[in-house]
Amino acid sequence: MTLPKNARALSLILALPVLAQPALASDAASLLKDGKFILDFRYRLEDVDQAGLAQDAHAQTARARTGFQTGKINGFSLLAEAETIAHVSSAFNDGLNGKTRRPLVADPEGMELNRLQVDYTGIAKTAITLGRQRLNLDNQRFIGAVGFRQNEQTLDALKISTQAINKLDLTYAYVAQVNRVFGHKSPQGEFEGDSHLLNAGLTLSPAAKITGYAYLLDLEEQPLLSTATYGGRVAGKYTLDKVTLTYAADYARQSDYQTNPRNLSLDYLGLELTATYGGLSFGGGYESLEGDGVRGFATPLATLHRFQGYADVFLTTPANGINDAYGRVGYETKLAAGPITGLSAALWYHDFEAERIDRSFGSEIDVEAAVKLGPKVTVSAKYADYNGDGAFPDRQKFWLAFDYSY
Repeated sequence: MTLPKNARALSLILALPVLAQPALASDAASLLKDGKFILDFRYRLEDVDQAGLAQDAHAQTARARTGFQTGKINGFSLLAEAETIAHVSSAFNDGLNGKTRRPLVADPEGMELNRLQVDYTGIAKTAITLGRQRLNLDNQRFIGAVGFRQNEQTLDALKISTQAINKLDLTYAYVAQVNRVFGHKSPQGEFEGDSHLLNAGLTLSPAAKITGYAYLLDLEEQPLLSTATYGGRVAGKYTLDKVTLTYAADYARQSDYQTNPRNLSLDYLGLELTATYGGLSFGGGYESLEGDGVRGFATPLATLHRFQGYADVFLTTPANGINDAYGRVGYETKLAAGPITGLSAALWYHDFEAERIDRSFGSEIDVEAAVKLGPKVTVSAKYADYNGDGAFPDRQKFWLAFDYSY
């Protein structure tokens, strides 16, 4: 029997008090005494200049997350977290305010329940989480919480993670609803369905972790994004004298799933290599998402901002696919004295082209820097300059952010 709209996600949330009742009745005082408060604050300025739009975007937004995670009783604990996003200035298109003459900055105002979950760790080397939660798998290319945006992506899900078998990390999640960065007021803010996520990683040594995954997405509101993705990943690091080499290689095949009307058979390939000496690092990679001329390889639950340039031009894979050849140089150091405890900076270059046909999609340069002021405060800045070609207009983006986490 198929449950009605919202019922599957709601049933996960409503089940939380029932599961938590044995713990709460057992010793409420210990739950509070051994618990911890959650406070996460971010203020951010984001400016966007995009060709083809009459006005620039000038966004100033503030996000606060507050909550509490209880201590454990009989292996049970409860986490509840609220999230509030406010506009300090609103000269931008947030996806809901109708300011379509300005570029999109996908940080709409709102207040919502960000996380509400019961955790159970009473089984050795196993954790079970039920409720609204964040989930990041591997490098977040397929499943991620989109931590860059003010409203992160969460899942109404049942997740089971275990390390009961030596060297094997196994995660399974049943997902009833995806709560997206656009907020619950947006028509694109929620994806309901019956999705299954499976990720199994075998660590052979520090030099080799082999991961296999199957992501079966049944998304009722977006049947064209309902896909079955099966793939594998190998990643690790070698240390040669004072140089550390870090590598990763991914391959996946995607097909249509459930109510998707398209007949899909698309490939994904990701390769990356980085050399680190002291705080200095040099790296590069190649990523290819196939397109068939109508649809491209889709990753709707990914942390997309981490891939294919910070300008976020290719959040949806073009119909002819995309190849991204990129390079990076970075520096990171920790400081022992004074108010500044850490510094980091990086420079990226991306060259984009279609995967299916001979066509350039332009190039992009990204620059980022961050300063850590103790363990709780970070000040960061980023700049992205995309030089487009054809259907993808030029755009420049600048961010300045202040983060505090307690």
